[in-house]
Amino acid sequence: MKRLNKRYFFKLTSLAQLVGLLAAVISYLVKWSLYLSNLLFLLGLALICTTVVDVLLGAHLMAGWFQRRKKGETDQEYQQRKIDIKKVGELKNRPVTIHRFGTSCLIVGLTYIALAIIITLD
Repeated sequence: MKRLNKRYFFKLTSLAQLVGLLAAVISYLVKWSLYLSNLLFLLGLALICTTVVDVLLGAHLMAGWFQRRKKGETDQEYQQRKIDIKKVGELKNRPVTIHRFGTSCLIVGLTYIALAIIITLD
């Protein structure tokens, strides 16, 4: 259980999945299945997009941009401001990390999309 808590928010993810499942059962009883299916699918896509944003924010895409010498700047000032290539290389060569929030959003998003497909098939 501790290992799962390190990888994603277990309680929050389980609660979101139960809410989606409960909404699916209620919509089946009330005959709102198409509306809820569309809503769950859109929420699932939004959560997956949130995961993509989380991964891209941790990818250090803006690290190491080339900086040109400013007008009137001396060589000493430019050398002090210059970016260390080895630090940028170490930063960019790190493995891709997915945070707990991104993993939780991915799990809930995939669950909602699967529920939307199951609701539509009935």
